[in-house]
Amino acid sequence: MRPGTPGYFEAVTAVPVLGKPARLDRAEGDIHPQGDPHIQTDPRNIARVAQALSARMAQLDPADAAVFESRTRQFLERWNAAVAKWEKDAAPLKGVRIVVQHKAFTYLIAWLGLQEVAALEPKPGMEPTTAHLSEVLAALEKQPAKMVLRAAYQGDRASQWLAQRTRIAPVALPFTVGGTEGAKDLFGLFDDTIARLLKGAA
Repeated sequence: MRPGTPGYFEAVTAVPVLGKPARLDRAEGDIHPQGDPHIQTDPRNIARVAQALSARMAQLDPADAAVFESRTRQFLERWNAAVAKWEKDAAPLKGVRIVVQHKAFTYLIAWLGLQEVAALEPKPGMEPTTAHLSEVLAALEKQPAKMVLRAAYQGDRASQWLAQRTRIAPVALPFTVGGTEGAKDLFGLFDDTIARLLKGAA
């Protein structure tokens, strides 16, 4: 299970990583040196990880390689059909202007073609200040956004502050399996995410 051994599997290595910082400096906040690790917000990454994990399991257990391959194929048939449906349902979201409370939705935004115009945290992981929130509010008065997104596990103080002063809908997304009651499994995670975004954009 040690890094560098066949038993070590890091899911993020199976996907194109987004959000790699141009400069590594802790003064920039809670940045991820290797890029954004929150790959689970784009369902296409789930398929990539499933294929890579299946191949690794077959390498570790050649006797059961056919089982891994068969079950992965069955999963991907269901998964790819679901992704196609989510993309069709989410088509109206393309180009919708959004604010994020914390930069945790890089992959979701890229997948759906949302347009992030502001973040409530002045820097990743730093609590929103009154001065920064006021700057965001002033900018949105000139060019409004439709929603402010946060992960369901995060406090909603900053999002509600903005929502009360604008017509921007606060939207809490599950972020991961178990994040909301509707996100009971991977399929539910994206069913609930798309439903919440469409409601917020309505």
